[in-house]
Amino acid sequence: MTSLPLPASDGPAVLIDPDRLLAAIPGVLGFIPERSLVLLAFEEPATLIASMRQDLGFTDTGRPDTAMRAQLRELGEIVAGFGAAGVVAVVVDDRFDRGDAAAELVRYGAVFRAVEGRFGEAGGVCAGFVIGELSVGAEWFTAWEPYRRAGRHHPPAPLRGPIAASGRLSDPLLSPVALERAVYGGRPVLSRRSDLIALLDPRPHCDDRRCVPVVPVLPPGPPGEDDAQRVRLVLEAVDRGADAPMSCGRVNRLAEALCSVHTRDVLLALALTDLREEAEHLWLRLARSLRGRPGAAAATLLGHSHYLAGEGAFASIAIERALDLDPEYHLAQLLDSALIHGLRPAGLGDVVDYSFDLAGALGLTLPPRTRRPAG
Repeated sequence: MTSLPLPASDGPAVLIDPDRLLAAIPGVLGFIPERSLVLLAFEEPATLIASMRQDLGFTDTGRPDTAMRAQLRELGEIVAGFGAAGVVAVVVDDRFDRGDAAAELVRYGAVFRAVEGRFGEAGGVCAGFVIGELSVGAEWFTAWEPYRRAGRHHPPAPLRGPIAASGRLSDPLLSPVALERAVYGGRPVLSRRSDLIALLDPRPHCDDRRCVPVVPVLPPGPPGEDDAQRVRLVLEAVDRGADAPMSCGRVNRLAEALCSVHTRDVLLALALTDLREEAEHLWLRLARSLRGRPGAAAATLLGHSHYLAGEGAFASIAIERALDLDPEYHLAQLLDSALIHGLRPAGLGDVVDYSFDLAGALGLTLPPRTRRPAG
């Protein structure tokens, strides 16, 4: 769960300024969304429990298309299961005509009505905003305000009061959420979702001029000393850093290590240790340079780590990469299903427990668990 710098109203005569909430969106998602509907779900009183983004899709009459409505229905069911008490909906669309803002807000109203209809069990829409782009100085408009519902004493969380009709956005890259992400997490906000995809573009197998890549096949069997040796090999590579030179032989040995499901299962634990960032850098490098099952294992380790950190956007892209490399890779399939069905990161805790237990059974000493899954 995430605490956002939410605006507050001191009384009915004071307008709520949602700027801090809107500026926090890129930091929450990890990238700056474009032509998107962003949904932020809150529990009482004002704790963010889920963030979602979907493409804007319209019919010829300007209404949300079938695909968009179907996805909203699925998301509404998932968020209701989280116990959400309200949703903030934000349309980010560079096609928004500020010169005819009144008519445009009426047109986008169909989007907010669709969200309200699908998220009633999750508290409904407490506020809806439209903005052309999430950049400093961009003008935002309030298109949907909270109202009281039958059987409830107040509008849904988290905004409960009159909201300013419009305003100018402060710098999203300097929002507290973005700064915390960059300074403490080492994860800067990327310009767009395509930048996340580009991070996984293929790269050469190794740093040697003469390259002979090998895609190993390991026979199935119980965990043993060979797996312990493989884990030590990978931990050594994590310690060396992903930017260290990688010979062809070293990359091939790492590929063999990742082919072992037992080795991979132990390495899943690193996502909740102080080695998380270093391990992610290695998983990223290997997911780009390896093919087949070893590459799928590296991409799955990367997706799992981002999943536990609450970074679903990059987790889903990494899992897509894993399934592109090996459509039958079972753990990637499981994580993909968990993402689709909205399983909270905390729901993966049993997987990490097993990782630490398996490491102990193999006589390995991993760094202590110092982190918790997000949410």
